[in-house]
Formats: sequence, structure tokens, C-alpha cells
Amino acid sequence: MTRTPTVSLTVTAHTSIDDCGTEWDTLMNAADAPVFYRRPFLRAFEQHPLHPVQQTAYLMVRDHTGLAVAGLPAYLQQRVDPMSVLADHLPQTVDMPVVFSHVWHCFDTVLPLHPQADDTAAHTLLIALRLQAATWDAALTGLANIDATHPHTEILAQAGLHPVEIDTGWGLDLRPIPDFDAYLNGLGKTSRRNMRHDLRNARDAGLTTSFHPPHEADLDGFVRLARATAAKYHNSDYYRPGLFQDFVRALGNDVRVLELRIDGRLVGSALALVDPTRLHFWACGVDYDACPGFSPFYVAFAELLRETMANRRPWFEAGRRNPVFKRRYGLTPRTLTAWTTPT
Repeated sequence: MTRTPTVSLTVTAHTSIDDCGTEWDTLMNAADAPVFYRRPFLRAFEQHPLHPVQQTAYLMVRDHTGLAVAGLPAYLQQRVDPMSVLADHLPQTVDMPVVFSHVWHCFDTVLPLHPQADDTAAHTLLIALRLQAATWDAALTGLANIDATHPHTEILAQAGLHPVEIDTGWGLDLRPIPDFDAYLNGLGKTSRRNMRHDLRNARDAGLTTSFHPPHEADLDGFVRLARATAAKYHNSDYYRPGLFQDFVRALGNDVRVLELRIDGRLVGSALALVDPTRLHFWACGVDYDACPGFSPFYVAFAELLRETMANRRPWFEAGRRNPVFKRRYGLTPRTLTAWTTPT
């Protein structure tokens, strides 16, 4: 552990999430940070890294009372670019060692700050991130998948980081939507008709849906379906067999596995990551050929939306890509940016 004092703030850097006390969890709860910043996800990535990481640090800023007011995970990586962010937007860095917060399997990056934190705490955290990157001899430091409209982007700009648009994220605010029928009634006529058609045909085909904790789910079946689906985008290794199953099991109660079956056969499966205020539609694999007359993806989407509403989570997070479907079904787009600076 290293310590960097400031005027009234102290920065600590830990190499394992289990070296961070419960104050990390308290901070992430207070900041309403997404599931990607919670201990189970971070520990799972340490134990079963879904992509190579050369070094890891967890940075925490404490105020003069000892309260943790800001924190970030930091990862030293080289030649790791599964979403082609570096290749498409920062090609000069493709072969260089870089430090990013967060890992590439996180599509909802934030700057976790305690409600009592001020801009000084945020700037101290970003300075610590750059110092950590310099210690590791990284060429570039940054945060990826930041909502371009988030107020914290002003802090990132003031700290000398520069943005580039990298993707579009999608989500839905469920607070004004009382139930699934109200959601359907708010769609356009064609979208509403198509969704109801597919749900009806799925029921007539004998499709069953069920949610499972990871230790009870058919994760081998999920990986098989997800790799086949991702192959269309030349990205099957996003789901590395064996490793991915172990990672999901390590998430424990922070993940729910949705399974779609016909006559016992797995024809669709989706992973939902959950935190107190969001359900994240994180990953999905489907077998369209086994589902004549309906789309198993439509059914998975509907079931996850219902699950979010049933548990009174106000935000449904649908991640990146597939913009035609997401726009058609009422999700709100937001520009995702990567904020970087030379180290």
C-alpha cells in the first residue's frame, strides 16, 4: 500500500480489493456506483480476469476525518482492446502500455464520489491515477465509457483529460412507468404489435423462462450460445470458455441468469448484473433457429425489463450496440466517451 498526502486529503493505493476495508463498500453505496465498482465484480475480475491485466490498483481518497470520499480501480493493460476503442479512436496507443479505469467488460464507467466530496477530492483522485500510471511507466491514462452528459466530465476536463466519442450506451428510466403493460402502451404501434406477437408465439411454442443464481444456472450453455451470437461480430472470445463461467459464478448475488427453454432445451440465456438502483442487461446468447415464429432476444429483453420493474429498480441499463432495436423499443441513447491524457 502506498500513501500520498495532500493538504487535507490522503490517497491510499491497494493491490487487491480484499485489502480495502469495508469503507470501499460504504463509499460505493454512498456514491450509488454501478455493480462494476462493487466488491464481487472487482474480486471476480482479480480471480478470473476476462482479459489480461498487468497491474491492478484500487485508489481511495480520504478526508481529514478518515472518511473515504472518492475511489477508482486502475488497470495497467497492453494490447488489450476487445471493443476496438484504441484501434478506432487512439490508434497510436494500440501497442503501448495504458492505464484505464475501468476494465473493458464495464460499460458504465463513473467517477465514484461520496456526496460529501468536493471537487478537490475528485482532482486528488485523478492526480493519483496519473501518478499510478507514471509509476507503471504507462504511456496513456484515462477512463472509458463515461456518459458525455455526466456532470463529472467538467472535472475530467479541468484535470487535463481530453474526450473522444467511442460508442453509444442505452438505458431506460423506469420511474414514470408503472408496469410492463404501460411500457408497451408507450411504444409505437408497430413495435408494440411485434413485441406482443413474439411473446404470444413464444408462449404458444411452450417456451419457459426462469431466473437462477449462477451456481444453479447452465453457464456452459450460456457461453455456447453467447459465443455463437458474438461470432457474428467477430468477438466470440469476449466469452472465453471456462474462464467466463468461473467469473460469473464468482459474482454471487450480483448476477442473475435468465434461461429460456423449449422442451428442456436451452434456446436463450441472458446475464443480468444488479445493484441497488439498476439492472444491467449485460450479456445474451440466443438460438434463433430453434425458435421459429419469434425472437428469443425479444423475450429475454421483455423478461429482464419485467424483472427490473418487479424489484423496483428505477433504471434499466442496456449497454452498448444494437441501436435499431433499442431505439425502436424506447431506450434512451447517451454518448459514451473515453477521457485520456498522456502520462
